[in-house]
Amino acid sequence: MARLSISNPVAGLDGVEFLGIRDGVAQKFVLYRDGLEDIEDKLIETDDELLDAFSKHAAHIAQVAAKALDDGKGGPKPVVLQTLFL
Repeated sequence: MARLSISNPVAGLDGVEFLGIRDGVAQKFVLYRDGLEDIEDKLIETDDELLDAFSKHAAHIAQVAAKALDDGKGGPKPVVLQTLFL
């Protein structure tokens, strides 16, 4: 699995949108709020809390996003990550 870097995370109602960049190719991702709440084992109520949890788990999120690309889920539409469990 090739390394993936994360940039431009933005919190919204559904979760966090971000760009994943691997081998010079950018892919848009959406990580649902539920996925972060599951890994944090708590409700996340504000955008700041959402971004804090995202930052805390960024390395793991990059692994999950890279696996989604390895599984062929990349393309013109955003890749939706509903869970952070591999």
